[in-house]
Amino acid sequence: MNDLPPDLPRLRTVEMYLELQLQRVRKAIADQERHTQAKPAAPETWVLQHIPSTKDRPINWLHRASCHLAKGARLDRKEALLALAEPGVQACDACHADQELKSSASA
Repeated sequence: MNDLPPDLPRLRTVEMYLELQLQRVRKAIADQERHTQAKPAAPETWVLQHIPSTKDRPINWLHRASCHLAKGARLDRKEALLALAEPGVQACDACHADQELKSSASA
């Protein structure tokens, strides 16, 4: 089954229509790419979660804010680095909050 018209004038019309549609799509793609590139990256934040422990010391977990386990006070980069240096604070095993902090601190 052929959905295209059989004569040349109508085929040219379809061709022109498709070219115009393609131009619109390409312009929309370019606009979206410019919009995406123009947005500054959101600053990374971390979360310090306090968990009462049955041992002598409480446990505090440092999470990335995007971690699904994160519950607690939000920290910026400097606060997160200070917290991670404290005894009793551990990086989350799920989101590995310490990896980005350590790599950016050594840079």
